[in-house]
Amino acid sequence: MAAAWHLRDRDTVLLEASDRLGGRLKSEPRGDYWLNFGCHLFPGPGSHLHDMMSELKLELLPIPGLKTAIAFEGRVYLSPRVESYALRLPLTVRERLALARTGTKILRAVHGYHRAAKARAGESEFDRRIRVARYLGEISFRDYLGRPPERVDSIFRCAGRRAASELEEHSAGVGASLFASVWGGKKAFAIQNVKGGSSMFPLAVGRELGERVIYRADVTEVNAAGENVVIRYRSPEGAGELQARQAIVAVPAPAARKIVTDLPTDVSKALAEVTYGPFVAMAVYTTETGPMPWDGIYALTTPGLAFNMLFNHANPLRHGERRHGGSLMVYAGGEPARELLAESDATIERRFRADLCSLYPQLKDSIGETVVQRWEIGNTFRTPGMSFDAMFAYSAREGNRVHFAGDYFVELGNVEFAAGTGVQAASRARRELEASMSAA
Repeated sequence: MAAAWHLRDRDTVLLEASDRLGGRLKSEPRGDYWLNFGCHLFPGPGSHLHDMMSELKLELLPIPGLKTAIAFEGRVYLSPRVESYALRLPLTVRERLALARTGTKILRAVHGYHRAAKARAGESEFDRRIRVARYLGEISFRDYLGRPPERVDSIFRCAGRRAASELEEHSAGVGASLFASVWGGKKAFAIQNVKGGSSMFPLAVGRELGERVIYRADVTEVNAAGENVVIRYRSPEGAGELQARQAIVAVPAPAARKIVTDLPTDVSKALAEVTYGPFVAMAVYTTETGPMPWDGIYALTTPGLAFNMLFNHANPLRHGERRHGGSLMVYAGGEPARELLAESDATIERRFRADLCSLYPQLKDSIGETVVQRWEIGNTFRTPGMSFDAMFAYSAREGNRVHFAGDYFVELGNVEFAAGTGVQAASRARRELEASMSAA
């Protein structure tokens, strides 16, 4: 969407395999509220997405609620300062020290991540990304953290599943990136919600692009062997073919590797090493009519429960007159999600609901609707020792007619970084078009 938006002054076509744009940007309206099923956090001013949403005249909502709450052994603890939990949680002296030591290690990694991510004079974006990718890239986050006592470890395992993976699976650099988003102080993104739900964004893009978008067009081949790039696809109307001067492939890495012909061997290998983890989410429409104990919370980490986190999507609307109802979302990532994918929606709903009501008994009579959403291709994350240098080198060279974009270009999938790769791919395609016109 970002690539197509930034090339909308050109003769462009956006082929979308689904019947809707947005992927994990998915929500549905429910009266004054909305149910979110996937991505829901958007960056503030100065970001690619904020610029796009401003141009689309979408209303962005600040999130006043606490984002660092934790549910521990049946009780919810509220503190804006994560370091205070070493004293506030019901831990032994040994566990308190372990929590403090592990937290200090993570803060050290976060500070190093910010230093690595800071742009340097005269370097390209790909040079910067290579440096960030190599930061703590050779060891797992588990090896970096060690193994603290079980109850302490459960907290970090739970938080780490925001990467849709386990601490043993993703690199220490991924872990640093993960915690940088919430422990980064002033360097962390100012996050917001879109009024009406995440789907408002792709719906607005789709409306503006209009007939440039072809839905239910499943691309089967992108071939740059001739003078033009030939794109073949399947749709309900049958086989289709387009010829373009430039093409941007913005699909998950396994699909990109499958459909683009004649990929250089090292680029194909780099795409093959990209790993994705799953999420299983459940959106909850609530029917409460008055104040509830979760009203002041936006994000709650929940070690030991069937889900890893709870989000209160009604929180940005909790000012002025309080309307009846509300919207929550819970999700499991990594190994718990892999196990849940084998279960029925009814079983997932039953497990999530039971833990929700054990955490907040007030919900027993206030759940109006639940919807289970499975994301088998959830987040992408770098594994220890993985190198993406070949793709960076390919993307930086001149003369390409096929360009790549996607969240897999960064150490941990992120909606703003994904949009950034689309903008960068659009800029490269534009330069190639202008160069070919000048040569002609």
